Amino acid sequence: MAGVNMFPIVVIFLVVSGTLPTWAHLDDSPAVVECKKHFSIKYAFDVYNYIFKGKKIGDGSCRALVALGRPCHNVFVNNTFTYEHTGNRTTIQARADRVFNHCVIVNSIPPPSSLS
Repeated sequence: MAGVNMFPIVVIFLVVSGTLPTWAHLDDSPAVVECKKHFSIKYAFDVYNYIFKGKKIGDGSCRALVALGRPCHNVFVNNTFTYEHTGNRTTIQARADRVFNHCVIVNSIPPPSSLS
C-alpha cells in the first residue's frame, strides 16, 4: 500500500487576507523544517480554514493532523503568531486546541460498518 505523501502545514501560515500560502512566513528552525516534512498542503488548508475561517474539517485532514501530532501542530500555530497578525491570540489558540481535540475524538470513533 502506498504511503501518504506528507508536506508542510503551510495553511496555518496563510496570510489572513486570504492570499495563497507562502514559505516566507515560516522560519527555518529545526522544528519547523522537520514538521514541514510530515503534512500536506491540502490538510494544512483544511486546518487553517478551521482555525481562522471557522470552516469544517474533513476526516482525512483530521487523521493527518493527529498523525502529525500535537508538538508539530503547536509549532505551526506558534510560528503563525510570530509571522502574522492573526487577531486575538487567545481565541486563535483556543480554536487550534479545539481542532486538534476534535480530530483526536474523530479518530477514536470507528467508522460505521456497512450492512450488506
